Amino acid sequence: MDEIILTASEKEILEWMWKEDKEYSYKDIFLQFGENSDKGWKKQTLYTFLSKMEQKGVVSVRYNGERKFQGKRYYRAALNRQQYEQRRARHLLDSYFDGSLNQFMVALNGGEKITSDEADELRKFLEDI
Repeated sequence: MDEIILTASEKEILEWMWKEDKEYSYKDIFLQFGENSDKGWKKQTLYTFLSKMEQKGVVSVRYNGERKFQGKRYYRAALNRQQYEQRRARHLLDSYFDGSLNQFMVALNGGEKITSDEADELRKFLEDI
């Protein structure tokens, strides 16, 4: 699974989109992040962010027109927050720990033994999934 690497600005746009599960027109997004907002991004800058986010698979674009680049564009988060975080976690596990949850847990705990309370909490979590 490919890692999703977002810039801070791309992540900010995605976080904003996650607040409501809906489609946003370019105008909606520009009002939030464009030249007259706190961000002050120029149109081309915002288009670049959205285009890269589409390439990375985190936003989808719908074109309201006969041809792809004619008419209005509507953007939607292609992944919800949980899906995004799961993909990032899976990539971390696969890339750095050979997909081994055990190796990850050992590294996470610094090679130290876990307490009995932590073991009980982990057992309960594993029983619930």
